[in-house]
Amino acid sequence: MNSFALLITALGVGLLQGFVHCAGMCGPFVLAYSLSLGSPSTEQNTQSFGRILLRAHLPHNAGRILIFTILGAIFGMVGSFLNVATRTSGIQAIAAFVGGTLMILWAIDEWRTGHGAGFLERYSLLRSQKMQQSLRKWMDRRDPLGAFFSGSLLGLHPCGLLFAMLISAAATGSALKGGLMMLLFGIGTVPSLLTVATVGFYGRKRLQGRIFSNIAATLIALSGILFILRGMVINNWIPSVNPWLF
Repeated sequence: MNSFALLITALGVGLLQGFVHCAGMCGPFVLAYSLSLGSPSTEQNTQSFGRILLRAHLPHNAGRILIFTILGAIFGMVGSFLNVATRTSGIQAIAAFVGGTLMILWAIDEWRTGHGAGFLERYSLLRSQKMQQSLRKWMDRRDPLGAFFSGSLLGLHPCGLLFAMLISAAATGSALKGGLMMLLFGIGTVPSLLTVATVGFYGRKRLQGRIFSNIAATLIALSGILFILRGMVINNWIPSVNPWLF
C-alpha cells in the first residue's frame, strides 16, 4: 500500500473514531482535568482554562501519542521480521496477509457492535490496582510532567481500535512506517479529546455519532483488503494492479 495513502488513512481514522471511540474511552480522564476547574463565569476562568490546556491537555496527548508511536514501531518491526522469516518458505509479506485479515474482521465487528474487539479492554493494564494508583498519582499532580506520564499510561490501554491500528502497523512490515502511521493516528485523535476537554469545562456533553464509527470501520476494512492484495502481488499470485497502491 502506498505509504502516503496509508498515513492519510491512519490520520482519517484517528479524526473519525476520535469523536466516537476515543472520546468515550479516554474522555473521562480528560474531563477530570477540566471539570475540576468548575464552570467559567469570568474572563479569568477562561484564561485559566487556556493555561490548563497548555499545562495539562497538550502534554497528556503528547505522552499518549509517544506511546502510540513506539508501539507502532515495535509492531512494524515484528511484521518486518515475519516477512523476512517467511521468505525462506516461499511466502512473502505474511504480515500483510495476517494484518489485512484481522483488520477486516475488526471492521466487521465494529459495524456489528459499534465497539470492535471490545473484549480486549478486559485485559487493560488499568484494571491493576497499582496502575490505577500510579495513574491517579500523576493526574493529581496537575502539572505538565504529571499530565505527560498519565497520558503515557493511558496509551497502553488495549482498546479494540488501538489493536486494529497496531495490526495495521505490523502489516506495513516496517518499523519506520509503523511508527509514522501510529504517530499520525495519535495526532488525528487530538481534536476530539481537546473538544471533550473544552466542552467538559463549559459544562456540555461530548460529541458522538455511529456514522463516524462506520466510516472509520470502512476505511480500516479497505486498508485490510489493500494489504492482502499487496501480499498477493509480492508473491506474484496476481498481477500488479496499480503501482500507486502496491
